[in-house]
Amino acid sequence: MSLTKHNHRLGPWADFDLLANRLHRGFSDCGIGNLTCGATWVPPVSVEEKSDEILLTAELPGMTGDAVEITLENNVLTISGEKRESREEGENGGKYHLVERSFGSFRRSFTLPRTVRGEGIAADFDNGLLTVRLPKAEEAVSRKIEVARRN
Repeated sequence: MSLTKHNHRLGPWADFDLLANRLHRGFSDCGIGNLTCGATWVPPVSVEEKSDEILLTAELPGMTGDAVEITLENNVLTISGEKRESREEGENGGKYHLVERSFGSFRRSFTLPRTVRGEGIAADFDNGLLTVRLPKAEEAVSRKIEVARRN
């Protein structure tokens, strides 16, 4: 399954990677193939393959299911939405000195394998976790074939 990756690096190069990503976003054009164009944050996603389905889970803390849109077109599943900033300055002239929470729009696209049945895709949203169930086509589900023995 193809997906747009987001690297979470640790160590001495993390700040450099963050700067490079910001510069790339600022100078890149939004042409064909740039699947994260306009995104200001990228939610982490897990993809798990089971015997009869593929599970895609995305962490979307602070969001509701109404703020998320899922589309399927030409065998490409796209999850998009917007996380709105909800901060207010404190009382008596108080102000924020550090904000590390991410806000803004996001867009993640995944090219589905031929083995996924598009008409059976289902999604649910619970406590900031989006789960998308991608059922496999009948012919793609693995099964055991018994070997006939002749003596």
